Order: sequence, then structure tokens, then C-alpha cells
Amino acid sequence: MSGHEQIPSRNLEPRTENPERLPMEWERVWQLVKHFVPKEFDDPEVKNSWQYMDYKTVFTLEWLRRITGWPIVTHNKFGLRGCVCVRPEGHSDGSFHYVDNPEGCSAVDFHFVTDADPRKQARIVMQSDFTGIGIYQNEWRWNNRLLPIAFHGDRRSRFQVWKRVNGVYTVLLT
Repeated sequence: MSGHEQIPSRNLEPRTENPERLPMEWERVWQLVKHFVPKEFDDPEVKNSWQYMDYKTVFTLEWLRRITGWPIVTHNKFGLRGCVCVRPEGHSDGSFHYVDNPEGCSAVDFHFVTDADPRKQARIVMQSDFTGIGIYQNEWRWNNRLLPIAFHGDRRSRFQVWKRVNGVYTVLLT
């Protein structure tokens, strides 16, 4: 990151609430986002479903990518629906992955492509604008490989952090 380019903070509000203007908003978003493309947020079963994603979630991932320099892989491939989920199944009730969530589709499951210590990765995610953070250490597989650490990030209204160990969820902070 050059340090001269800035992505909007979480305080950036859309210019309009008119859904007919959404494509113009997304056009601006993709002008600012340099490390991701829309299809990385699609439900694998529904082409162009990335448009349901909260743009602030995309900006948060872009911020993480820029400050770390580490590539980020969103978990929307291989049949996983770790970004937008059009059909409300596969996640917990009221999941922030679902397009019908009252607070909007604002969740993304991801991992960094790095050999950095998992604690360092977790610290950086905790510094982001995500308000819901799931930490999955040695729990998720990607491309047939066990990941040392992976994350869920969302933009819920109340801050919460959790982890999963052997399939059991533990809330760490709420």
C-alpha cells in the first residue's frame, strides 16, 4: 500500500438509499477496491449475488489486505457459501451471511495467505472494523488443506468475538 490511497472508513455512508442507484454505488466501491473482484463475494449458486453484500464489509477486507500485504481468500468456492448466501441454510439462524438478514448481508469467511503467526493474524483482524469476529484455529479446510487459522468477520450492531474448538463454539467477548 502506498499510504496515499485511502479507502473509506466505516463512517462512510451511501450517497442515497434509493436501491435503483445501487449500481452507481458499487461502481464507486470497485474503483476504490484494488485487491478483490465482485465474484469473490458471490453465493456459488447465484451469479452476481455479490450485490447483496454490504459495501463496508468489502472495505474492511480491503483495509486488512492493504495493511498486511497478505493476500486474502474469501470462502465462496468449492460449494462453500462463506460470503453471500441467498438461500438461508448452512449457517446459524439470522446469520449475517443471509441476504434476508434485517441488518443486511455483511459477513465474510476468509483466510490470509501467509505463514505469519496465527496470533498476529488474529490481532490484526481484531483491529479491523468487523464487529462480529469468529476465530477458527485448525478447524477449517481450504482446497483439501487444514488452515492454521481462518476467520469470520461481520458488521453486527453489537461487538462479539467467538472461537470454535472441535466443533464447539465459545463466546470470548460480547
